[in-house]
Amino acid sequence: MSSFIDSFETLFEKLNLCVAVCVAGSIGLFAILVPFDFFSRKLGWRGLEWLNEGAEYGLYAGVFLSAAWVLYKGAHVRVDIILTTLPARLSATVERLIDLFGALLCLGMAYFGANGTLSSYAFGSLPDKDLQIPNWIVLAVFTASFIMLAIEFLFRFRRAGRPDHKVSTDMGF
Repeated sequence: MSSFIDSFETLFEKLNLCVAVCVAGSIGLFAILVPFDFFSRKLGWRGLEWLNEGAEYGLYAGVFLSAAWVLYKGAHVRVDIILTTLPARLSATVERLIDLFGALLCLGMAYFGANGTLSSYAFGSLPDKDLQIPNWIVLAVFTASFIMLAIEFLFRFRRAGRPDHKVSTDMGF
C-alpha cells in the first residue's frame, strides 16, 4: 500500500508542476497579449475584446489550481514561531494536526463547491459578461483546487509523521 501511495504522490507532484508551468505560461501569454491589444487598438485595428475577461478567468483558475503546488513548495504564508520552539516530537504532532485540519477544511470547501457546481450545471447559469464561460466550469475549478489542496495536506500529514521529518522555516523556492 505504501508503494501505491508513494507512486500516487509522485504523480500528484508531477500534476502540480504541470499546472504551475501552465499557469506561468498563461501569465506570460497575457503579458504579451495586453501590450499587443493596446497597440492594435492604437493602430486602428480591432482589439482583443475578450482579453480582459480572459485574463480575469485565467488569473482565477491559475491562483486556485496552483495553490496545491504553492503549499507543496512551502511558499504559502506560514508562521512557525510555535512549531520551532516546541520539542521536535511535539512539533511534528502539532504540524500533523494542523495538516489534518487543513485537509478537512479543504474537503468541506470542496463539498460546498461541488454542490454549487452541480446546481449551476443543472440551472445552466451563465455570467453577465461578454466571454460567457458557464458558471459550473468556474465552480468546478474551485472544487478541483480544494480537492487538490486536501490531497496535498494529507501528503504533508504523511510526511510530518516520518521519523526523519524536521520542521522547516525555509521558503520552498
